[in-house]
Amino acid sequence: MTILVRIAAVSVAGAILYFAGIVNSMVIYDPSRSGGIAVSGSVAAALLLIAAALRGTSAPERRLSTPRRDRLLMRGAWGFIGLMALVSLAWVYGVPRQRGFDWTPYHNDAIVLNECAAEMILAGQAPYASLDLFACYQARGLGPDRTTPLRRGLFADVPIYPTDDELDAAWELRSRGEGQNVEFVFRPSYPAVSFLAIVPWVAAGWDTNVFYLLCLFAAMALVLVRASAPLRPWLLTGMLGATSLVAFTVGGSADLLYALPLVGAWLWRERWWSGILYGVAAATKQIAWFYAPFLFLQWLRQHGLREALRRSALSAAVFVTLDLPLLLPDPGAWVAGVLTPVSEPMFPRGAGLVFLGTNGVGPLLPNATYLALEVAAFAVVLWIAWRERERSPELGVALAMMPLYFAHRSLFSYFFLVPLLAFAALARQRAGAWAPERLQQAGALTVFAAPARKRR
Repeated sequence: MTILVRIAAVSVAGAILYFAGIVNSMVIYDPSRSGGIAVSGSVAAALLLIAAALRGTSAPERRLSTPRRDRLLMRGAWGFIGLMALVSLAWVYGVPRQRGFDWTPYHNDAIVLNECAAEMILAGQAPYASLDLFACYQARGLGPDRTTPLRRGLFADVPIYPTDDELDAAWELRSRGEGQNVEFVFRPSYPAVSFLAIVPWVAAGWDTNVFYLLCLFAAMALVLVRASAPLRPWLLTGMLGATSLVAFTVGGSADLLYALPLVGAWLWRERWWSGILYGVAAATKQIAWFYAPFLFLQWLRQHGLREALRRSALSAAVFVTLDLPLLLPDPGAWVAGVLTPVSEPMFPRGAGLVFLGTNGVGPLLPNATYLALEVAAFAVVLWIAWRERERSPELGVALAMMPLYFAHRSLFSYFFLVPLLAFAALARQRAGAWAPERLQQAGALTVFAAPARKRR
């Protein structure tokens, strides 16, 4: 497989995720069997396509193919990627403008609670122990539709997810102080860097969504810095063509805070300080933890067990150092917050296998069954990573998120950034005979250069 085909495959996967995300945002509020199949199937197809693009990256690069049929196929694929790149630029163009009748910069509870936690830090308070959910939301004119409800209290008998009326009724009662709030996640549920990083931005009164978008651009810039010069126009076009990256960052996502240092750690994993970068990522969001065994495996492969353990210890030390100031005031509250995703009774939600059950395609399985499938999938991808560690050293960034596809909480936000990590993996490819004119003669198109004409 040539590098152009690999980049194109990852970019197309990002476009598939873009369309899946749009359908997911509609179907999640209006269940549909066809929509459930489309979303769940598309996410699976995108993950498998990315994995296929990252297989065998240590093998010698194949010669660029120039027969007419191959050139036409290549131009068709890259023409589509170029079109999707323009869609991404349109999303960026729309950032300063309000979108929709209920537009708000607080698109989900992660963005809201992170900002409130940052404000508490500025006020010298401990967010894990004393954040007031209702005061935080009321100050921003928000309601329960931007919260994470829990299956207990008034929602104990809700089978799939509370209706808007049920959410509003419970919110009205608890916000008035009637009964104890056990229905809504009320404390920060991420490690400390998720809001420590935005403290200066919040202090300046700026929209944190802009900060998250800048983190995406910074991560893309790191990919280009690491890549060989001839590949940069195609990588940039490919990253823009993977429209899920820009669209769902603009649409509201704090996930770029962990993705930025994780991209850096994977790009330069041969350097000792990659352990520091991974420690920062792990201290930002729990999703980064799923990449730990795959990064460790590559440290082990390249540097041996002692160095791999040393870098892991460095990552752990960075994690503890960054979280310690907010852990010490109330260790129990910190542990409860960080473990919220696995310790609290959350409703089944997501874009993976569970989406079929919540949309009536098949039975909605018990949470324990989804957990068993997730653990089994994690064992399988670890075995694959070990078996392919020499031939496919970049495969780990595609495998890391696959177990979450089987979880009872397989949120779309877990998957839309996988193409970014895959581009970071491809940027590590050793430079071959990739002169720009040869790449263009193979039929590739880029937003930044026109295709070359075949010489006669």
